[in-house]
Amino acid sequence: MESPDGVPKWKTTQEGRPAALHCLGSIYGLKQSSYLLHSRLSAFLQKHGYVPLVGDPCVYTRGPPGPQQELVACWVDDIIFLNHRDDHAGRTAFDSLMKSEFKMSEWTDGESDFILNIRIDRDWEAGTVKISQPAAISKLAAKFHLDDIKTTGAPLIPMRPDLHLQKAVGDKIINRDVFDYASVVGSLLYLSLTCRPDISVATGILSRFMACPGQEHCDAAKQVVSYLYGTKDLGIIYRRGSAKSIPVAYGRAEKSKLLKRQDAARASTKLQTYADADFAGDVTTRRSTSGYCLLLHSGVIQWSSRLQSTCSLSTAEAETVASTEAAKQIIHYRLFLRELGRKQDGPSILFEDNQAAISMAESPELSARTKHYQIKVKFLRDIRARGIFQYQHVSTHDQLADAFTKPLPRDAFTKFRCWMGMG
Repeated sequence: MESPDGVPKWKTTQEGRPAALHCLGSIYGLKQSSYLLHSRLSAFLQKHGYVPLVGDPCVYTRGPPGPQQELVACWVDDIIFLNHRDDHAGRTAFDSLMKSEFKMSEWTDGESDFILNIRIDRDWEAGTVKISQPAAISKLAAKFHLDDIKTTGAPLIPMRPDLHLQKAVGDKIINRDVFDYASVVGSLLYLSLTCRPDISVATGILSRFMACPGQEHCDAAKQVVSYLYGTKDLGIIYRRGSAKSIPVAYGRAEKSKLLKRQDAARASTKLQTYADADFAGDVTTRRSTSGYCLLLHSGVIQWSSRLQSTCSLSTAEAETVASTEAAKQIIHYRLFLRELGRKQDGPSILFEDNQAAISMAESPELSARTKHYQIKVKFLRDIRARGIFQYQHVSTHDQLADAFTKPLPRDAFTKFRCWMGMG
């Protein structure tokens, strides 16, 4: 540690002793602690042959891809070590290596059950891995006294499609002492970024009113928590097997003409991406919401639901902005998978339901309608020409990313939740 700027190192107390700094927090309480810890940990791992990935510098690998490969993934001071299932000696050696340099908590040899409050369930016979957060959801519901609801009476969807929230003004703003709205939304944000993509849209909408929540905002937040508590055992399931092992989506999904083809695509090791936008969906700012998701082994691995930074003037423009964000993630994950020895053969598929957006990205001509966002169009054209991705038109009823742009009715929401790999 070093004393902060402005505090002389030679400063003493009234008794003449050297002054001491009272540290309120070690890693999470100080601005630079996580960076300094990562720097030291990275230098130590690289000294012993572990190489950080370009795609993610917090993931280290040692050895060629295959049974001999070792992986180390770090999140501040939480570390998970991955190697071959039968290589007990390798795990013991890594444990001894880390304890020779750092003060470590008790090491869990074998299969990891929890990491960052995420529960990991494996079924070796079925070839599945499921990640969920029932404990964190139960804790959140208990904190705000919503854990006494009956599971059968929990909301079927996190947010009603007909709900249009606006900023509260004057005395309609709820005081923090009455309901800690910011704390609830903060907890929901963490859950929506880890194992619960089904609440991404609802959480994104609620986060727009952190400074001025009203009673209707608080009721909407409670509905999301109630929905989570009623479905707390839901999680993302990743499958090793073929398309035959994937459950068929129920409800209206059974009527989809593309269901079997898309299920087969999601079951493979091929990276699948969906991108969509809700044109001018925000009633206050008239900005659009971009939504995208990437799937691998039948489950989503990356998703986003975010309000666009500027107003789009057409549906095609809003869809192009969403496709640009999705394409950037395709580049990242193709690099990440290649470094892990899982190179993607051929271009990745980007499902898009807007023909105008597809045509603009595939046409070499400059249109007067795209001059104000020509950089994004040019970016999509370039990486498409390099064979990184290719567009594939999909029906709006089969556009999975629609679930990340706006609240949906029950049937559509249930169908897309299943398509995300949640169960």
